[in-house]
Amino acid sequence: STIAVVTEHRVELREFCSDIVYLDKEKRKLQRLQERRKRASNPLNYNLNGTVKKGPKKWNYSNRYKQTRDNLKEKERLLAVQRKQHHHKEANKILRENNIIKTEKLSYKAFQKLFGKSINKKSPATFIEVVKTKITGQGGSFIEINTFKTKLSQTCHCGVVSKKKLSQRWHKCHCGIEAQRDLYSAFLAKCVDNNMIDFIKAKNDWPATKRKFESCIEELKQLKKERKLKLPSSIGL
Repeated sequence: STIAVVTEHRVELREFCSDIVYLDKEKRKLQRLQERRKRASNPLNYNLNGTVKKGPKKWNYSNRYKQTRDNLKEKERLLAVQRKQHHHKEANKILRENNIIKTEKLSYKAFQKLFGKSINKKSPATFIEVVKTKITGQGGSFIEINTFKTKLSQTCHCGVVSKKKLSQRWHKCHCGIEAQRDLYSAFLAKCVDNNMIDFIKAKNDWPATKRKFESCIEELKQLKKERKLKLPSSIGL
């Protein structure tokens, strides 16, 4: 649901694909209407309790059912167009100031089991492919970090590794370091070399990055307070 970007010059945390209008209510209305029209055209295919009968069946589809189905397909097509435009816009924004991209190598198919609705809406795997294609096309580097070797979301740059629940959105360590979890993982990713975290570089870069983190979070809090921005719960504010 969120995208965290940490570069030498800026730190950014926000909702991913926030500009897309999903039209969930309209789609649900059309889906219910489609189901009612399907039932009306095929009363013999349903039991008295409303469930579908077992065994082979012949389905009849009315012209109104087909019209509703086409309306649903059109809304899905428009959503795909919006999503594609957003992916390219977001990728161009990131690549405008960077020629090396580092990101964790994640299994988005595995994410579908837990976050199927969100994955279907935002298509993060497609976005990663767009970024990879664009940066390699302009002669840059796209580096995927091994999550099992680096454990970015569990590691502190003081060297301590501690497991966190998915609901724990803030990285807190006994050494005193405290930061938003996604931002901190992005910061550590910037310090990875050959699937190993460069702790010396992380310790040297942290003081300046910490100030950027604090400014980013304060800005988000202010926008939320003024109700100018609706933030997903995964940000942790």
